[in-house]
Amino acid sequence: MLASAASAGVATTRHNLSVSNPIPGAIKATSETEICIFCHTPHNASPSYPLWNHQMSYGVNYKTYESETLKSYSPGNAPPIDGFSKMCLGCHDGTIALGALVGFNDLVETNPTKLTEDNAGYLGTDLSGGHPISIVYDDNLVSERAQDQSLMQLNTLPLNDPYVKLYPTQNGYGVQCTSCHDPHTNRTTQVNPDGSGNPWPPLWQKETYDAVCQVCHHPADKIPGDVTHDNPNP
Repeated sequence: MLASAASAGVATTRHNLSVSNPIPGAIKATSETEICIFCHTPHNASPSYPLWNHQMSYGVNYKTYESETLKSYSPGNAPPIDGFSKMCLGCHDGTIALGALVGFNDLVETNPTKLTEDNAGYLGTDLSGGHPISIVYDDNLVSERAQDQSLMQLNTLPLNDPYVKLYPTQNGYGVQCTSCHDPHTNRTTQVNPDGSGNPWPPLWQKETYDAVCQVCHHPADKIPGDVTHDNPNP
């Protein structure tokens, strides 16, 4: 039942790489009909994560976000990308074929084989324009940022939100891709509760971009000028 529910949620998003994807121009397989199989398998899964079926990106040197005001790590000392973010990058960094599955001897053919800068969802290996990922969010980080009034302040733990969550990273809990994005559910069919009548952004964990930011960051604070969060490869 859980698999059916997840499959139904993915079916109308770009994460449905099966031949059944209904989105015009979406990347999809030439014949594979199963939806979940591109990420999950009940047998012979990757040892990196339970039931994970897509090959992981190994030996990739990512250009990470850096800033003199960043408290999560110092310039040049970004932690290795791990956990759910590493799994997401297996497709989104463009280094591995979308159909490169662990449980298959041959590729499941998709067009294109790998994401490129011309494709929606392509991030590449330059992640310097996005939000830092695989960073620990704990009381120490909150305290360090609170001591610098020039920074946008962080909310103290626990972060009680039904959608935006902290996930395992660096032997603790912190920000991963899945903190802001839900790969299984497209809430664009839900009406935005702000009264605008606009739908939720695709694969987004809250009804607006600001609402996601404000789960962790104080809404009254201003983002420093060097924090643009503009990905060089949108």
